[in-house]
Amino acid sequence: MHAAACFVRPAPEKREELLQTLRSLAVAIRADPGCLVCAVCLEETSTFFIVVSGWASDADLRGHLRSEHFRVLSGASRLLGASAEVRFLASHPPSESPVSVPT
Repeated sequence: MHAAACFVRPAPEKREELLQTLRSLAVAIRADPGCLVCAVCLEETSTFFIVVSGWASDADLRGHLRSEHFRVLSGASRLLGASAEVRFLASHPPSESPVSVPT
């Protein structure tokens, strides 16, 4: 499995709005080709969310990173005063080529 995690830290007053946006977006991402899982994770005592997605292939993950859904995820984070960071989770066995995020 090829996986990515997006760590999103919203402005405190925008926390609930961003959570609802991320949950709706996760539903749409789950329908994307090659998506095995997409979940919004949060800790009640923390101020950040983690959106974790798993993909059947490296090509599926790369396609997601170029998708409208990923652009919406990035845009919603910025629009709602959040900072976001994307990290790639190691698959077993690790993929042969690293994935880079378009900027």
